[in-house]
Amino acid sequence: MFQSWTIEGIDRLGLGLSRCRNGHSIVDEQSERQIRQLRVRTVAVTSEGRAGTPSRRTVLAGTALAAFSGSEPGSALAPEGLHEAARSKGLTYGSAVNITPLRRDPAYGRAIGRECGLVVPENEMKMIYAWPEPGRQAFAGGDETLAFAKANGQRLRGTTLVWHNALPDWAKARIERREAEALMRRWIGLIAGRYRGRIESWDVVNEIIRPEDGRGDGLRRTPWLDAIGPGYVDLAFAILRETDPRAAGLWNEDDLEMSAGWVDARRTAVLEKLARLKARNVPIRRFGLQGHLNSTIPFDPEALRRFLGEVASMGYAIEITEFDVDDRAFPADVALRDAKVADLARRFLDVVLDEPAVLNVTTWDITNANSWLNTSPQRRRPDGLPQRALPLDEAYRRTPLWLAMRRAFTDAPDHRTARARLRLG
Repeated sequence: MFQSWTIEGIDRLGLGLSRCRNGHSIVDEQSERQIRQLRVRTVAVTSEGRAGTPSRRTVLAGTALAAFSGSEPGSALAPEGLHEAARSKGLTYGSAVNITPLRRDPAYGRAIGRECGLVVPENEMKMIYAWPEPGRQAFAGGDETLAFAKANGQRLRGTTLVWHNALPDWAKARIERREAEALMRRWIGLIAGRYRGRIESWDVVNEIIRPEDGRGDGLRRTPWLDAIGPGYVDLAFAILRETDPRAAGLWNEDDLEMSAGWVDARRTAVLEKLARLKARNVPIRRFGLQGHLNSTIPFDPEALRRFLGEVASMGYAIEITEFDVDDRAFPADVALRDAKVADLARRFLDVVLDEPAVLNVTTWDITNANSWLNTSPQRRRPDGLPQRALPLDEAYRRTPLWLAMRRAFTDAPDHRTARARLRLG
């Protein structure tokens, strides 16, 4: 199948993907040659205007599409995966794993195996899936993901122990009956105990900050907070340490990446909470920045740089836990959209990877086919087109975002020593 690209789309794709760190283009030489050749052919066709040729504004650009998408195994790009580029700087690249395609589509497993050094079960370790009924646990999906990670020599992350979402109805009822602490102990003991010694880090608490709820400490009002009080955060980290001392306890938080007044308020609340946790010696070792980039909100690299530096100055390691790019505000044209997605991702990653405390970059799945952005009513594109948010397309071909990520890893400063020390905790 051919992709229709305009002349301007080809030009802007080349321009957008040529943004750089220290003057290094993020487009490899072969891809640049193919863009130039494609434009020459396009200009020749449109100037001749022969009958039966493409219109003045359009070209059939299968060659250029292949140059940026790559293929398996005959990609025009480097054969190694993203993790190979990341680990040379002491980083790990990983992806959330959806158990359904992992079971049904061998190509999905091959893609995850090729590209990733870390995996995280997208849903299978959340309470609603792993403990759906009081007397029944369902660990098959988590066990399968663990087996897959072991077979591919990958690290494993766990998500999520304490969250206001993904709670089965029976658990909500027990929390409301003030059985919350006993339930939390039982739940963390079950899930973290089952995978003891096999998980690098656990999302212990998830999305706990919401200044607009009006609390002085910025905490989100949740069933856990209502039942236990603000100490539920400390308690969750303490239970994990008792259950699996080797696993790094991580606080995972959303909406901290972009630039807006309400984002600034969230950052302030996070930093204040982290300082209080540290003062109480709560056993939290890592902070997770979800990394959901949003094209409808401005991005301020220096504000993000300052925030990451403040988190790191308290001694916390940092993970990017759910990276993707919401492209709602970008054009429908695939070439232009891919260029803008790649550019925003590269600007974000250049800031993130400068910080020695950053250990892992994990995308929320690896293929556009599985992106949550295409099913969320709040995140769907107004034109109905699928979002191009992740490093592989629906056919597991590498996208311009993949290339931007690889070059960001390759061009990043070498902080292997600092990162190795932080991994030891």
